[in-house]
Amino acid sequence: MNSVNLQALFTILSHLFFVYLAYSALSVVRFDVFFHSHQENKTRILKLFLAIALGYTVSSFLLAVITSLQNVLFSY
Repeated sequence: MNSVNLQALFTILSHLFFVYLAYSALSVVRFDVFFHSHQENKTRILKLFLAIALGYTVSSFLLAVITSLQNVLFSY
């Protein structure tokens, strides 16, 4: 495997890990107070979309920090 493939694999795994982490963190939030009792599917979809947005953002931030650190450390 070349470095591009490894970096792509690491990026995908990082995104998936942080989306899972965000989803499990959002599971303690009671979204049902914002919806009626018969709208359970909408609550799940909202939680999933929020987890994707939050997990992707955190993962992108950490990957950018790692890339910046690599550029600083290995530029000399």
